[in-house]
Amino acid sequence: MSDEKVMGAMSPQREWIRENMKPKTSPKTLEIQAAKQVQSQASVVWDSSQGEYRNGKNRRKYKMERLAQKKSDARQKRLDKRLPF
Repeated sequence: MSDEKVMGAMSPQREWIRENMKPKTSPKTLEIQAAKQVQSQASVVWDSSQGEYRNGKNRRKYKMERLAQKKSDARQKRLDKRLPF
């Protein structure tokens, strides 16, 4: 079993061709890329696991309440815009 043959091994010519066809990045390009990179630190603004959508049951309940509130607000806005008689 130690005499395993590798199928499809590359010839030395093919290895040389593949090595020389690899794109090479110039040092100037690397320098420009490094200058463009910004070191930044991410911070958490709001953690959804601690909010009102902690699980599916609460999510559905709050979504229904929010929709009802939006409908109520829209209706009140329409009523406020009506011309007084």
